[in-house]
Amino acid sequence: MLPFLGALIATILRWSSRVCNFLQASFDSVFLRIQPLSSALELPNMAETMGPVAVKRSQKPWSVPVNTREPPKLLLYNSLTRQKELFVPNEGRRVKWYVCGPTVYDSSHMGHARTYLGMDILRRVMMDYFNYDVQFVMNITDIDDKIIKRARQRYLLTNYLDESQEAPDVKKVCSDVLEALEHFKKKYDDELDPDKKKMYDVMLKKVNDSAEKLRQAMENKTDEVDTYKGMVLNEARDVLSEWLDARYGKDVVDHSVFDNLAKTYEKEYFADMARLHILPVDVLTRVSEYVYFDTAVFEKNPKHFYAKLVPEAFGDSEAMLKNMREGEGELSMSADKLETKRNANDFALWKSSKAGEPFWDSPWGKGRPGWHIECSVMCSAICGEKLDIHAGGFDLKFPHHDNEIAQCEAHNDDPHWVNYFLHCGTLRIQGMKMSKSLKNFITIREALKQYSARQLRFLFLMHNWNDPLDYRFEFS
Repeated sequence: MLPFLGALIATILRWSSRVCNFLQASFDSVFLRIQPLSSALELPNMAETMGPVAVKRSQKPWSVPVNTREPPKLLLYNSLTRQKELFVPNEGRRVKWYVCGPTVYDSSHMGHARTYLGMDILRRVMMDYFNYDVQFVMNITDIDDKIIKRARQRYLLTNYLDESQEAPDVKKVCSDVLEALEHFKKKYDDELDPDKKKMYDVMLKKVNDSAEKLRQAMENKTDEVDTYKGMVLNEARDVLSEWLDARYGKDVVDHSVFDNLAKTYEKEYFADMARLHILPVDVLTRVSEYVYFDTAVFEKNPKHFYAKLVPEAFGDSEAMLKNMREGEGELSMSADKLETKRNANDFALWKSSKAGEPFWDSPWGKGRPGWHIECSVMCSAICGEKLDIHAGGFDLKFPHHDNEIAQCEAHNDDPHWVNYFLHCGTLRIQGMKMSKSLKNFITIREALKQYSARQLRFLFLMHNWNDPLDYRFEFS
C-alpha cells in the first residue's frame, strides 16, 4: 500500500507543477500584452466612470475529436479458407464461440492441454487486448460409443479379475487368454492405421511371451506359476477386455456403469484445467442433458457444399473409412450398420441401441444421438443459428466438423452457419500422434509433476497455435 501511495503523491506533485507552470506562463503572456498599452495611455478609473456591468459568456464551441490511431484489427487463421482472415463478429463486439470439449472416457492428456491451453491464450487476447465480449461455450461428450465400450470393458474385466482371484484356476486363465487372442486377431487384421497396427504388434508379443512363460511354469510345476499368472492377466488386459465385451457386453444394462465412468473423467478433466489456469467456460453443455444424414442429397443442393474443411476427403473411400471409424466409433461401423447406408459418407443422426447400450426414447425408437448431431444441437441451443467461431482439435476437421456444418446448414437452410473455424495443431511424440487409442499419451497430471503450468503455457506460446508440435517429455 505504501509504495502505491508514494507513486500517487509523486504523480499529483508532477501534475500540480505542470498546471502551475501553465498558469504562470499564461499570466506572464497577458501581463506583457497589457503593460505597453497601459504605459502609453492614461486610462480612466473604470470603476468610477461606469456602473456595475453584467458579463455574459457564451458556451465554448466544441469540435469532434480526431482519432489519430486506428483501432487494432484481428486476423485469425481460418480453416475454412486455410489463410488468415480479418475477424468481423456478427453482432458488434459480441463473439459467440463454441469449442468441442472432451469425450470423457479416460484421463486428459497433453494433446488436450495443447488444444485447450491454445484456445485459452486466444480467448484472453481477444477479451483483454481487443476488448471483445466473448461468450465461450463448450460441450462435454458424456455418452458416446467410446464411453459405452470402455465402461462395459472396464466393468467386465474388473469382475473377471476379481473372480480369478477368488477361484485361481490357472488352466482356465490360459484357455481364456488364448481364446481372447484368437478373437483379437480379427481386430488386428481389420486395422487400417499403421501406427495402431504397430502398437498391436508390441502388445500381442508381450501377451504371447508372458503366456509362454506361464505355460512353462505350469509344465515344470514351479513356484512361479502365480507370478506368471499375474503377469499374463496384466499384459492381456486389452485383449481380455475385447473378448469379454464381445461375449458379455450385451448383458450390461445398468446405466450407472456408463454414467460413473463419464462423471469420473469429467471431474478429472476440470481439475486438470484448473491446474493449468485455464479460464472456466461461460456455458457448459452435456449430451446426457439435452436416422442417417444423406450426404449425397445434401451435396446435390446448389446452396450447399459437403466437406468444406477437408474437401479432399470426399470421395476417398479409404481415408473416409479410417476417419469415420475413429469418429463414429466401432459400435457404429459394423458390417450390418454399413449395409443400411446409401452412401459410405452417410452418418447417423440417431443411433438405435442394442442390448448392453444406454438408450433414450424417441419417435424412431430407443437409442441415443449421433456424435455430430450432439454438437450441432447443443451449440445452436446456446448460440442460435449464427456462430462466430467454432474451435477444436485438428483431428476433428473431418468427419466431425464437416458433418456439423452440413447438419446446421441443412437445418437452417442457410449456407453460412459458422464464419471462422479454428483448429489447434496436433501434438506428436517422436513423430507419432499422441492419442488414447495409441496408448502413447502423457496425462496432464504426469506432465505437471515435471513442469509447472506456467512452463507449459510458455512452451505452447513458443509455437504457432495451429501448427503441429513434435517433442517428447523427459521424466526423471
